[in-house]
Amino acid sequence: MNEFFLAALKYAILITLLLFLFIPFFVQSRIYYPSKQHFLVNLDYEDIFITTPDGIRINAWYIAPSGRDITVVFCHGNGGNLSFYEEIMRLLKEKGYGVFAVDYRGYGKSEGKPDENGVYTDLRSAINYLREEKNTYEEDIVLWGLSLGGAIVAQVAHENGNFRGVVLQSTFTSVQDMASDVIHKAYLGVKHDYRQYFSHKLLKILPTFQKFETKNKIQHIKSPLLIAHAVPDNIVPVKMSRELAKIHKEASVFISEKGGHNDHQWFYPKLFEFLDSLEKAPSKRS
Repeated sequence: MNEFFLAALKYAILITLLLFLFIPFFVQSRIYYPSKQHFLVNLDYEDIFITTPDGIRINAWYIAPSGRDITVVFCHGNGGNLSFYEEIMRLLKEKGYGVFAVDYRGYGKSEGKPDENGVYTDLRSAINYLREEKNTYEEDIVLWGLSLGGAIVAQVAHENGNFRGVVLQSTFTSVQDMASDVIHKAYLGVKHDYRQYFSHKLLKILPTFQKFETKNKIQHIKSPLLIAHAVPDNIVPVKMSRELAKIHKEASVFISEKGGHNDHQWFYPKLFEFLDSLEKAPSKRS
């Protein structure tokens, strides 16, 4: 065994060890971007605080339905807080739908620090609150998850098949897939399909603290499902929603040639079409 081979082997081992140490912390640092800054909103809502089973006090905004029998539980993306999403809640209210929007732990006025199991607990707690305090059951709830919110919704929706409907907007397949996409495009300069590269395969086996494996849960969602994504999305690639649609073959799929990740105008007509179809379908409790 010559010296060159030994040196190369040592460097390979060192690089692998560094990746195993670095990547989990790199991914963790880029999942959550909570904000405590609140914008003034022109919206009439009930400001609610819920204590989760693990003792975290989270904030939610509630608007009762008006002439509709559906309440939309909205789970936002990884940035900001509820006040960043006034437009979404206002449009739902104008259409007569109930709204229950949740700030995960660490976001806005919610206590704690976000982590994968914690944000799942936050959504489950919100649904329990609706059932116990607002007499609103899963059969009259539509879960709408945006980006990271879609991954959170997928977890809860695959546990319970009684929801009136589920919406996954601009949702990723898994955190590992997102990490590989970011690292290849932003740091390695690979703009084309990198999935056959050894670097992608290596990143896929590296451990991460947060997984959010939507692709492993979506096939178990029994409620009517809408998957939506905009092709120009420069944060979560549209190929991820296409992959999710291949797994859940019964889902309604809407791929828009216009729009973006933080621009939702492209999606509203399809969203309200989907909600209208669910309202025409009788509740399982009726």
